[in-house]
Amino acid sequence: MKSHMIPGGGGTRVHVVESGNPSGRPILYIHGFSQCWLSWSRQMNSDLAKEYRLIAMDMRGHGLSDKPAAGYDDSKLWAEDVASVIKTLGLQQPILCGWSYGVLVILDYLRNFGEDKVGGLHFVASVTKLGSEEAMAVPKPGSRLFLDRD
Repeated sequence: MKSHMIPGGGGTRVHVVESGNPSGRPILYIHGFSQCWLSWSRQMNSDLAKEYRLIAMDMRGHGLSDKPAAGYDDSKLWAEDVASVIKTLGLQQPILCGWSYGVLVILDYLRNFGEDKVGGLHFVASVTKLGSEEAMAVPKPGSRLFLDRD
């Protein structure tokens, strides 16, 4: 497995690992809150690697990515992290696969950069909107401190 540190939004370095077929269609995995790329280790080491280029990133503040003191409430920074991974690794039409909070990061990306460079979306056990009564019923009350953002 290859490991990279990629400058993301606001200069925050984002840790990324990749495996699989270097010329295969890319799948970019984005984990949930309080997780890291290891959430996707079964996929990264699966038969998918024969056909696909598999990439898993540690979101800012998670895993081996930088943990800046501020900026977690700025959705554009999260979007820039994803955009930087796509650009730096030269991912052509990646499938973006998010789990839980990772889906919000994908939606941040789409809101800020559009869908032109994305080949597909895969949402796993996802939260797609915060702030509504329905959405806020999903996380535990103690988590709300971390989830209050646009």
